[in-house]
Amino acid sequence: MVLVGSALILISTGVFAGPTNAPFEDVLKGLMLSSDGMMDTIVWSIRIPRIFVSLLVGGCLGLAGILIQLSTRSSLGDPNLFGIGGGATIYIACIAAGLMSVGEPVIFLGCITSSTLVALLLTRLISTADLSPVKLAIMGIAIGALTITIGTSVISHGRVFPTQVIGLLAGSFTSSSWSAIYYIFPAFIACLSISIIFARRFYPIMLGDILSKSLGVNPIKTRAITMVLVGVLSGASVFGGGLIGFVGLTSPHIARRLLGNTPRHLIIGSASVGAITTIFADQLARLLFSPIELPVGMATTLLGAPMMIYLALRIK
Repeated sequence: MVLVGSALILISTGVFAGPTNAPFEDVLKGLMLSSDGMMDTIVWSIRIPRIFVSLLVGGCLGLAGILIQLSTRSSLGDPNLFGIGGGATIYIACIAAGLMSVGEPVIFLGCITSSTLVALLLTRLISTADLSPVKLAIMGIAIGALTITIGTSVISHGRVFPTQVIGLLAGSFTSSSWSAIYYIFPAFIACLSISIIFARRFYPIMLGDILSKSLGVNPIKTRAITMVLVGVLSGASVFGGGLIGFVGLTSPHIARRLLGNTPRHLIIGSASVGAITTIFADQLARLLFSPIELPVGMATTLLGAPMMIYLALRIK
């Protein structure tokens, strides 16, 4: 009930609050498609698509985070912190710099493909070495830094406007549209459904690779499939809102406090918490210094960075 209530409050804020300072009655008329036309456009072409995109992107990040943490047993797992979303960042940077010209469907497919490749690379590295959670986090952060550096270099070469750079590297939902929802929503639902089906396999994996093999679960195969899902989710999130950090890290830990440690509950709960966290961060970034907008990633970092420090201190 707490999650549902929080979501309703944030959705209402996204619909009725904004830099236009329009009266409540005018926004309500726009919501009912009974205004003079301008408010209809503001509500249905700008505010509502932005709400849905932020919820979907947050859901993707939260789900990707818990899948990493369950499959690798690392409490520091985060898709963008581990550089998986960086693959899509490089791809979009190439498009923004004018190195290629493609349509929106190809951009979306390119995002999820490039992120999946990075996810599989990370899976390969995990499979060939016995990595502790700290070593895995260090390797992921190194890959993430490398992908961001490459993406920034491509953007600098193309002389892209600063606002585009900020939107890509720090997160932004200013360009949200209904078409983005049509791409992200099916990907999210498909990954969520597969994750729920795979939930039982995470029980033995949480006990270690050796024990999971004795219980009939192949940890390498399960981890590879899981990381493909993480790649799809990460690419979809970058496509919708750029590189937004720490949502995938914090959402599973909040979900554990609320719903317990059952994998199926964690999967659904992390996606829900991720969605609420992201829309909260977007509303904060949008309204705090209105009409000037802050990067969404700035708000998520304020929550996620202290939690990462806390988790690092707890790891023995």
